[in-house]
Amino acid sequence: MDEAFAHLEGTEKKGSKALAPPDGGWGYLVCIGVGFTFMLGFGSSNAFGILFNNFFLEQGGASGLPLVIGVYNGALSIAGFLSGIALKRYSFRQVGLLGAGLFILGDVLTIFVTRTYQLVFTFGVIRGAGFGVMIPVSFTAFNCYFTKKRTAMMSANQTMSSIASITFPMLVTFLLAEYGFRWTLALIMAVDLHLLFAMLVMHPVEWHMIKLVGSESDSVKIVDINKKQIKVEKYDETVVKMLTGDDNAVEIKEMRTPTKHESIQKSIMKIIYDNVELDLLKDPRFVSTLVGLGFAFVSDVTYLAMEPMLLFSYGYSKMQVATCVMVGAFADLIARFLLAVFTYFYTVDSRKIFFVGTCLTILLRIALVCSSEIWFVFTITVISGLVRCSVQVLFPLVLVTAAPDRFPAALALHIIFSGFLMLIADPLIGLIYEATGTYLYCFLAMSVCCLICVVLWTIEYIVYRKKTS
Repeated sequence: MDEAFAHLEGTEKKGSKALAPPDGGWGYLVCIGVGFTFMLGFGSSNAFGILFNNFFLEQGGASGLPLVIGVYNGALSIAGFLSGIALKRYSFRQVGLLGAGLFILGDVLTIFVTRTYQLVFTFGVIRGAGFGVMIPVSFTAFNCYFTKKRTAMMSANQTMSSIASITFPMLVTFLLAEYGFRWTLALIMAVDLHLLFAMLVMHPVEWHMIKLVGSESDSVKIVDINKKQIKVEKYDETVVKMLTGDDNAVEIKEMRTPTKHESIQKSIMKIIYDNVELDLLKDPRFVSTLVGLGFAFVSDVTYLAMEPMLLFSYGYSKMQVATCVMVGAFADLIARFLLAVFTYFYTVDSRKIFFVGTCLTILLRIALVCSSEIWFVFTITVISGLVRCSVQVLFPLVLVTAAPDRFPAALALHIIFSGFLMLIADPLIGLIYEATGTYLYCFLAMSVCCLICVVLWTIEYIVYRKKTS
């Protein structure tokens, strides 16, 4: 278990020089591992509609697609929360390999599915949980290895993820034409095996720390948490907050012996109490931000999955659908680059940009179902790609403005709320398609999700503006 606590403990002898993260070296391999994790995790998910279009048609319609996507993202969110807890006890590699194993197991089982409910379990539950476990591992390991180069390296990872979103639809279309549905799933599983190597390079950062000399050692301090010493950068206090946990807390035990059911309940409640700071929900402004972000996030994720199905219903070929999805992803990549350049020189209000982007998203969702002309659909897709970065890139910045001193706790609440919201909202969208037989009302429902965010934030602005005036 020495490796398990290596990223939490720092044993430094008296007189030894201060140690710091390498900001390179083995960290570059960690960066590549993180890049592959998001490439393979998000890439195949973005091509989900193209890959399983014929499968859902054989099942009698696409009503099962929102259910699968909802379960996938719900399992991802819940597993991500539990993974963050597991990282306090186990090492990056132990938790990461568990996630990679689940992800690949989901791939293997998906090859043999014949019914929608089987796909919900293999792709939705198992694969989604596997990816959810790997996300906190990747972010935590990355943040441990990089300090000064963190922004540049994260930008590189974002670029790798965007490239996968652009290329995967075309790749899946080619594989389906050449090898068929089952063999395409098998080849995707083979590619996903690289996740095992991505998780294997997640060494504890203590194995690769470098010695500081002179004044550089002033930037590192030793922080004592639960009688365990860890080295933390002075300008990165969030690391301390993310690792806190009172292992020596005194519990008052009842005189009678609790039953097994009561013990499980108390264990679950203790985990929730220790890792979710529910007192944040006492702040109405934070609740407004949390709910608004959750609904906007659900709309965005569901849109990516259902857009290919809508285009297939317009009578487009697989190549036309893949090209349209690729163009939207390419527009998203350009928008991220332009946003990074602009924010480098100018300070912007992330919440206002997110709000405007959400308002435009409402109109774009409705516009997409107004015409099936290919030039019109491509235009709307490009604009949607440009606007989408305001949701995907800025939501962490919006969340941190709502709870600037307690971001890890706010992020945990966002993960839990969004996960359960997806488990409810996406199946409801599937029922809407089942009842109406058209995608029109499905995309209107996605617009309503964005509208909830706009209305909540507008009310909040009016109320608090009056209080401050």
